[in-house]
Amino acid sequence: MSAGGSRLSPLGTFAVIWAPVRTLRLIAEERRAFPGFVIVAAYAGLSLIVSMAFVLGGATRRSVEQQPPQPGLPPGFEDAFARVAEVAVPALAALSPFAIWLVVSLLMQLATRFFGGAGPLSSMLGVVGVAQAPFLVSGVLSAGLTGLQFLVGAGTPVGTALGYLVSLVGVAFFLWYVVLVVIGAALARNVGYGESAGSCALSCVGLGVLIILVVIVAAVGIFTAVNAAAP
Repeated sequence: MSAGGSRLSPLGTFAVIWAPVRTLRLIAEERRAFPGFVIVAAYAGLSLIVSMAFVLGGATRRSVEQQPPQPGLPPGFEDAFARVAEVAVPALAALSPFAIWLVVSLLMQLATRFFGGAGPLSSMLGVVGVAQAPFLVSGVLSAGLTGLQFLVGAGTPVGTALGYLVSLVGVAFFLWYVVLVVIGAALARNVGYGESAGSCALSCVGLGVLIILVVIVAAVGIFTAVNAAAP
């Protein structure tokens, strides 16, 4: 339980943005996964809305059509790939926050054991989920910048600069997320920040291997679906 026997409200979990240590400590003490679920669900909903807006606005199809033609592909491959992308992109946008939440929580729970960590998985799920709060801010900023990029043209100097800015925003907020995961895991598992950072490094290696495997499987699945959808 948190100090005073009270629990954070669902909106109170967003305080991690301006009061990270205090908020993560309260969540770790509550030993509940629900606060993490609130943030992850909000981020997944935002990602779905943004991706659907780009699909309905034709941005997803245009990004596929603007790619240079690849020799050896069957007729109709580009159109079929665009149709698959218009379904796959929103689906991945909605599901990936939950997948990241669960995988990172499990990896951090396991890795902190090597440093003598002790604490329930529910606490880890709570803090790691709430650590995704910066992605909500990043999602809004990136969506606005990407929309401007499509308006001015991706190939123009301004469009290119906006593309770099979107990348910088993504990197900055990802680093913010990593810092919050390190702080939250340290509080949830009663280890020092150094031990938590070491656990995060081990988890990153494991996550990197997992991402490579998932990308390979997804690529095979997408190309299979595209070939099946092609006339």
